[in-house]
Amino acid sequence: MEKGLFFRLKNYEDYATPGEKNFIDTLRKNPETFINLGLKEVAKLSYSSEATIYRLCRKLDYDGYKQFQSALVYEVALMQESRAVSMQDIDPGQSVADIIKRVTWKNIESLEMSTKLVKPEDIEKCVDLIGNARNINLFGVGSSLLVARDLYLKLIRIGKLCNICDDLHSQILYAKTMTKDDLAIVISYSGLTKEMIECANTARENNAKVIAITRSSGSKLGKYADINLEVAATELIVRSGAMSSRISQLNMIDILFVSYVNRHYDELYKNFAKTQIKKEEK
Repeated sequence: MEKGLFFRLKNYEDYATPGEKNFIDTLRKNPETFINLGLKEVAKLSYSSEATIYRLCRKLDYDGYKQFQSALVYEVALMQESRAVSMQDIDPGQSVADIIKRVTWKNIESLEMSTKLVKPEDIEKCVDLIGNARNINLFGVGSSLLVARDLYLKLIRIGKLCNICDDLHSQILYAKTMTKDDLAIVISYSGLTKEMIECANTARENNAKVIAITRSSGSKLGKYADINLEVAATELIVRSGAMSSRISQLNMIDILFVSYVNRHYDELYKNFAKTQIKKEEK
């Protein structure tokens, strides 16, 4: 599966020329506007030249503007679908029966949209990184920390050395002491949490590998990661509480964990038996 358009733009923007930046900034502000516009109209709207936009399309591995535009149509549709789900939040007038249906529907929609964003080759690369890591440090705050703790329990069950800490200062210290043999897994739905960005950046500066689990649009965290595992942006940044985003993050953790276990099943089978906590029988 190919990388999405906005993912490619996010990775390329640091190298963009002034003309390309004008185009990228205008596109991000209102991508829907570009869907039905030709190359000449787009160039005029973004104060760029047709040649600049065409060259940018080629740099992003598209055959030309038409293929770029087709990719844009798909991503805008996905964004609109995510936006519709994100607006379904708490309504004080709804009954308990309505709440049950709405919350369940929103979680299902979030999972389905996140599935469209999961790239099998990225999961394969993450499995490689987990397998090669001397030590894994997990980072998160708030509800994302709960997701990180779930992964922590799964990893120690299979004998992987890993660390997690509730204290933000301690998380930053973990990042500062990482080496090229270590792996950081940073979880942040917004991708805007200052401390999580600092941890990811610090880990990268120490040559450690970084996996980010974050939302599919507007995430600054993704710029500091080797691999982004994106979940659908189905919740507003200012929200009543993490719900569908947490479910999508946990689902991503499960995909990652099961993929790793599936590849190393024969050697991990004994670990599951060894680490099982026996239940008292009546």
